[in-house]
Amino acid sequence: MEFVDASGTRYQLAEAVEAPAPAKKAPVWPWVVGGLAVAGGLLWMAASSPWKANPVSHDLETLIMEAQDPATPFERLEVLQKHSEVEVRRALLGNPNVCPTNEDGTLTTDLLWNLAQEFPEEVAAHPLFVLHALIEPDEEILGVVIEVVGRTADVGLIETLLRSWGPDHWSVRQFVAQNPNTPVDVLRTLGNEETESEWNVREAVASNPTTPPDILRLLGNEVTESVGEVRATVAANPHTPPDTLRILGNPKTESEWEVRAAVASNPNTPPELLRILGKESSSMSGSIRESVGRNPNTPEDVLRILGNRKTEHLWCVHEAVAQNTSTPHDVFRYMISPEQSFDFNVRYAVATNTNAPQDLLRTLIDPSIESNPYIRASAAVNLKNRGG
Repeated sequence: MEFVDASGTRYQLAEAVEAPAPAKKAPVWPWVVGGLAVAGGLLWMAASSPWKANPVSHDLETLIMEAQDPATPFERLEVLQKHSEVEVRRALLGNPNVCPTNEDGTLTTDLLWNLAQEFPEEVAAHPLFVLHALIEPDEEILGVVIEVVGRTADVGLIETLLRSWGPDHWSVRQFVAQNPNTPVDVLRTLGNEETESEWNVREAVASNPTTPPDILRLLGNEVTESVGEVRATVAANPHTPPDTLRILGNPKTESEWEVRAAVASNPNTPPELLRILGKESSSMSGSIRESVGRNPNTPEDVLRILGNRKTEHLWCVHEAVAQNTSTPHDVFRYMISPEQSFDFNVRYAVATNTNAPQDLLRTLIDPSIESNPYIRASAAVNLKNRGG
C-alpha cells in the first residue's frame, strides 16, 4: 500500500506484523446506504496492525506506530496531532480512539475536528465519522461536520451532509455556501432571500469565488437583498460583474456607505466608477475616499486630488494614497516635502512603499530631511530590499 505526503513523496507501506490483508474498503456512500460496512470498518481498525513507512527514519516510524496504536493515551494523541511531520498527523486517522466515547456516553471530538481541517477527505471516510455523522447523527460531532462540509471536494458528500444536517443547523449551510466545490444549484437556493432566511448563509454565498454572476447580481441589489452586510460582501468579491459594482457603488441605488466603500476597495472596480467614488461627499464619505485612495485601479488624476492637502483634508485618505503602489512619483515627492508637514503615518507609508522612487528613499534617510529615526530606518530597509 502507498501513501503520499504533503511534499509529494510516495511511500511504500508494509504491515509490521503478518495479518490477513484487510478487505478493500467500500466507498463511503454504500456504507451510508447499507450500514453494514461500518461494522466491518470498525473491525478492520481493531484488527489492523501498525504500518511501517519506508523510507522514513526510525524515530518517525516509531511516532507513526504510536499514533496508530489503540493503547496510546488520548492526551498523547493530541500532542502528536501537532507534530510537524504530516505522516504522523495523518497516521492518527488509523487509530480507533481518535474520537473516543466518554463514560457518560458523550463524544470527545476535538482531535477529529483538528484533523478535519487538514484531512477533510480522510476524516469523511473514517468509520467513526460515517457512524456519528451519517448513520446515527450525533449533535456532538457537529463541529467536525462543519469542517468537512466546508472543505471537502466530494460533491456527493456536500449534498448528503446538507440534507441531513442543514435543515437544523444554519452553520452547516453557511460552510456549504462558502465551499468552492458546492454545486451551483445549491448556491442558488442558499443565496436567495426567499429560500434562505439566515443572512450569514447568503453572505457566505456572496463571498464564494465560484458563485455565478447572476447570483451575485441578485445578492448585490437592494431590491432583492435587504441586508447590507451581504451586499457589502458582493461589493468586495473580485468576481462580481462590473454592472453590479456600478449599482452597488451608486448612492442612488445603494443607500449604505459601507457597501459603496467595499466597491471602492474592489480591485476590479472600473476606473470611471472609482473616479465617481473619489468625489463622495456623504456623511461617511471619508471611508469611501480612503478606499479609493488605496485601490490600485484608481486613475492618477484622482490620486493626485486625494493626496493633496488643498483638495483632501483627511490624513487617513492621504495615508491610503501614500500606501498605493500606483501613486505617481510626483505625489510621493509632494508628501515628504518638509513645507507640506504631512502626518507621520503618511511619511512612513511613503518610506515603506515598494514603488517609491529610490532617490526619494535616499532623501528620507537623511536626518536633515527626516527627523524621525523610525521612518529613516524603514526607508533604509526598503531601499536595501530593492537593491538600492
